[in-house]
Amino acid sequence: MFGIGMPELILIAVVALIVLGPKKLPDLAKSMGRAVREFRKATSELKETLQVDEELSEVKKAFSDFHSDVNKTIKAEAAKETAPAESPPSGSDAPAPADPGPAEPLPTDKLDELKKAFQAWNAGAAPESPPPSEGPPPAAPTPPGDKPQA
Repeated sequence: MFGIGMPELILIAVVALIVLGPKKLPDLAKSMGRAVREFRKATSELKETLQVDEELSEVKKAFSDFHSDVNKTIKAEAAKETAPAESPPSGSDAPAPADPGPAEPLPTDKLDELKKAFQAWNAGAAPESPPPSEGPPPAAPTPPGDKPQA
């Protein structure tokens, strides 16, 4: 370690003993031990943090790959669904449009017609409630063995 052998360590210890004295030398050793322990703890926490960051980046990459796969699948399914709808019927002699272009907005009178049709459809689709029954509800049957009280 740094090229310091046993003779050099003994020389450093003797100089420290002479300079600091026998009363302060144990306190200095204790302080040095705490400092080394804190340094090791900080480096181990840093290593753990870096490892967690690396694992987190791997998880993020996996999720982004999954997201792109799902998007590709959805786009492929959407293309399959829209392809038959865009092709002309087999018996039709009309040429297919080259590019349909952006959809034009419907005129307001058609929108009003659609709203009315939708409201009428909703009103007709609502389930009718059964008519209220006349009189009290039927009494529950009494279990066998129970006698009716008079």
